[in-house]
Amino acid sequence: MNCPFKPVDITKSTAIRRLCTALFASLTIAMLSAPTSTNADKPTAKHFKRTVDDTTPPQVEAGVQPSNEAPESTSGTAISPSVITGPVGPAWTALGPAPIPNGQTIPADVNGISLTHTPVSGRLTSVAIDPANSNKVYAGAAQGGVYQSTNGGVTWRPLMDNEVTLAVGSVQLDPTNANTLLVGSGEGNFSSDSFAGFGVYKITGLNTATPVVSGPFGSGQFIHRSIPGLAIDPNNHNNVYVGSATGQQGIGPQAFTGAPPRGLFRSTDFFSGSPGSPTFTKLAVANIPATFDFRVTSVVYEPGSSDRLFIGVADAAGLGIGGIYFTENASAPSPTFKQVLKTAKKDFAPVKLAINKIGTTVTVVAVTGETAPNNQGEGKAYKAVYDSSKPVNATFSGLPAANGFADGQGFYNLDVAIDPTTANNIYVVGTLNGTFLFSRDGGKTFTPSNDRLHVDSHFVGVAPSNPSVIYTGNDGGVWQSIDAGVTWLRDRNTATFSATQFESIAVHPTDPNFSIGGTQDNGTNFFRPNRTWHRVDFGDGGYALIDQNATNTENVTMYHTYFNATGLLIGFGRVLKTSCATEAQWSFKGAYIPPVDPTVHCDGTTDTFNGISLSDPVNFYAPMALGQVVSLTAPFVGKSGQTVYFGTNKLYRSTNKGDTMTVVSQTFPSTVSAIGISRANDNVRIVGLNIGQLTSPTTNTMQVFATITGGNPLTDVTAAGMPSKYIARTVIDPNNANTAYVVFNGNAIAGKHVWKTTNLNLTGTGTVTWTAIDGTGIPDVSVNAFVVDRADSTHLYAGTDRGVFKSTNGGTTWSLYGTGLPDVAVFDLAISSDGHLRAATHGRGFYEILK
Repeated sequence: MNCPFKPVDITKSTAIRRLCTALFASLTIAMLSAPTSTNADKPTAKHFKRTVDDTTPPQVEAGVQPSNEAPESTSGTAISPSVITGPVGPAWTALGPAPIPNGQTIPADVNGISLTHTPVSGRLTSVAIDPANSNKVYAGAAQGGVYQSTNGGVTWRPLMDNEVTLAVGSVQLDPTNANTLLVGSGEGNFSSDSFAGFGVYKITGLNTATPVVSGPFGSGQFIHRSIPGLAIDPNNHNNVYVGSATGQQGIGPQAFTGAPPRGLFRSTDFFSGSPGSPTFTKLAVANIPATFDFRVTSVVYEPGSSDRLFIGVADAAGLGIGGIYFTENASAPSPTFKQVLKTAKKDFAPVKLAINKIGTTVTVVAVTGETAPNNQGEGKAYKAVYDSSKPVNATFSGLPAANGFADGQGFYNLDVAIDPTTANNIYVVGTLNGTFLFSRDGGKTFTPSNDRLHVDSHFVGVAPSNPSVIYTGNDGGVWQSIDAGVTWLRDRNTATFSATQFESIAVHPTDPNFSIGGTQDNGTNFFRPNRTWHRVDFGDGGYALIDQNATNTENVTMYHTYFNATGLLIGFGRVLKTSCATEAQWSFKGAYIPPVDPTVHCDGTTDTFNGISLSDPVNFYAPMALGQVVSLTAPFVGKSGQTVYFGTNKLYRSTNKGDTMTVVSQTFPSTVSAIGISRANDNVRIVGLNIGQLTSPTTNTMQVFATITGGNPLTDVTAAGMPSKYIARTVIDPNNANTAYVVFNGNAIAGKHVWKTTNLNLTGTGTVTWTAIDGTGIPDVSVNAFVVDRADSTHLYAGTDRGVFKSTNGGTTWSLYGTGLPDVAVFDLAISSDGHLRAATHGRGFYEILK
């Protein structure tokens, strides 16, 4: 889709409307909108997504940062869940936010700034509601686990914090026993941070004080995949259907090596099999053989029937297999399916399904990510009605009133529900004007109901015992309606619910509480000196930095990125005073479609086109770093501060807080993913790239570059044996500029995630030697963050997809560090001035531990 931007001669509201109907594509990008009448390209409260799968869906927008992954391999032996020895050290403390008090929610003003500021948390993926009690609800989070509420979301308790994954794709209550919940692990929303899981979990004793979690089951088939489709036979809970799809790993992200083929699976002994080991069989679906690798995104039984079953298939590769399939013998040894709706071959188009049955009349409603006609965006809805007492003819007809409900994010924002007591009440969720839609006439018309909601919806559920109670979940958390979706006065992101997905963390040089961090779709957030939270800027928050030259808590220079897209917007926000750190008051330093916005912000500064090229290839979350404290150049003559570095396919450097930036490297063969600068010598720099050139099975070149003189070009110091995978961090020892580390995302590289050199000083004159140091203690999971303790350089901390690991001997051995931290991805680490290690998790907010 081409962006219909005209950056001049349009009003702000026109620019926003154009963005709301035209621009989207996956993970999180802050919406571009005009703060003045002449600029439609500043970041505001909305965003795009970058989609990630092993093939690139046709609808991915031009200019959106593509996936860093190579095509997935489905060959090789599936890897068992990594075994991690017991943690050592003190306990971690959760810092929140629980919730972010001033979320970016609908409605917003012409500049995209929320008018409601409803509390928000993080991305929710799935919901199950007790059939007899509308207040008993189970919400699955993207990487926050499963939460249970018995009072309609007023309070919550986590149920999976001790499990090996907190990534959730689906939840289903046992229809024969509402005291048991099945959980399909692995988020199936096809974004670049939709993390994979390990299989199916069973939670029993839901009505007790201590529910019991068992699993994961089916790890051989589901490890490194997501489970968005899950259905239990309404008459025989031993029959469980599972649909698997894509899952990711790492901050990079990276596709998994050795992940098993996706598809439709069935267990016929889920509860009756040998203890703890139900079996799953992969099934053929119509002309799709059981051996084929395909994505199943939804599974529903006809109410009361053990044999009638619908599934939705997403066609990522354009093979013509996408659509809805139906069987009338789901309980047979070899069920047979027929395709009853074919989705457009040109569209990736995941499918979500809902069904009700009143007497013998069955109504099936489906939503897909297809492109709607007449430039209405993405998202189409369909309905089929049949008499269950007669031979079934499940013929689907379109519901054009819902066209475009997902705007440009049909792979990411879609779900559907139907009132179990009347087929007239249909609910569809997507994004922006389709964040929540309801119909009272069977889908002939739909009415938007978005007030107080965050955009980017992923689930909707109707309470069977009271259809006026509806729950919906999105990138901002969970909400409840008690009037069948007309109003959303009950946000349920309360103090007992934490699901915020942080990308970064930065700490103040002297105040141990003062921290900022960027989040997925929930802005950049400030942990204030009084240990309360406040969102300080909108959009997505990527990297976050605090100038360590600050001497108080008011005159603090802070930086953060929103998103980056070649040809659209590249750069970062900056503010010079804490009191000015509010949304729309950060000056943008970088490049966007001209002209530059002349608005003078609270701290007296304006946007600057600072020398970064808008045509550079760049990561969605482009890396930033701060260097040595120097005497600053104009307009900050007579002041000091840290140098600023920014990476595209080049390394940029600034000596005036980003007002102007100079290229200080060659054009690299790939995009910069990590920047490390010596604290003692600004000329010592090390850069990592998205991917290197694997010239042989053991030789990787042109992925790690360094200079010790500030010279340009930088020298290729890549070591043979380094994996050709995404580099998440490059770090120079704060006490020894000759020692440096690089860390990699990805799996199937056991013992090769963390590399160390002690002779970086040979850069340009000799051979820089590297040694992989993570062979003892760190499992074969992505390493996303890395910190060297300035107080003792032998103490190293690695943030991984499964918690934080510590070495006290320079990397010779590693141990899982601290108790009480859920098994969640850690995307960034920092050490505060009072000796706390602070972790930015991608699903459960900030944690800290006294190191």
